[in-house]
Amino acid sequence: MSWLPLLPLLGVWILVVMSPGPDFLIVLRYSAGGSRRSGVRAAAGVVTGIGVWAVAGLFGVTVLVQRFEWLYTTARVAGALFLVAFGVATIRAARRQSPPAHNDTADGDTASADDAPAAAAPVNTHGPGRLREWRAGLLTNLANPKALVFFGALFASLLPHRTDLVMRAVTLGAMLAVAFAWFSAVAFLAGSPWITRGYRRLKKRLDLLTGGLFIGMGALLIPR
Repeated sequence: MSWLPLLPLLGVWILVVMSPGPDFLIVLRYSAGGSRRSGVRAAAGVVTGIGVWAVAGLFGVTVLVQRFEWLYTTARVAGALFLVAFGVATIRAARRQSPPAHNDTADGDTASADDAPAAAAPVNTHGPGRLREWRAGLLTNLANPKALVFFGALFASLLPHRTDLVMRAVTLGAMLAVAFAWFSAVAFLAGSPWITRGYRRLKKRLDLLTGGLFIGMGALLIPR
């Protein structure tokens, strides 16, 4: 099977993955507030979450969720609570912040980012801290179960009907590669020295804004 029938799917995916949302915010925050490496690790967590939803959608888990609606509702409530908790923790940590110290490094890979829900604690760039950054990206992505519905609809409408298992795996790999390339680019740009300096000057206000955005996005997930 050629790649040509898959181009519409990949085109739609590129537009979707580049749309601002919780994934974009978490990578941006870890990069500008911590370092490029921190942002890339958060991006890896986001892409891991994307992989979980995409595999589930690719192999028909969407049908199971549609049959047992309470599973989807439970996932939405859990995701909403996580995003709201992340936002509240970010706001509380921002209110406790002391004036920023101006000790930027040349390459933008400076000290740490905040984690959720313990957002006040700096991220250690060695050992367990790396796992926390990845986990923050993973949980932020998994907090939105609407992704499962999206992937189910995307594959049902744009993936050729007779696509074999190998081509499905290749398609999934290409989608994850696109996502990681995009979020890594975000981490690289947001970790630039001039952006990190600006972030540190406005850190309290930006963290209050970020926390409010996470609370808002969590509120939108709550079933009506």
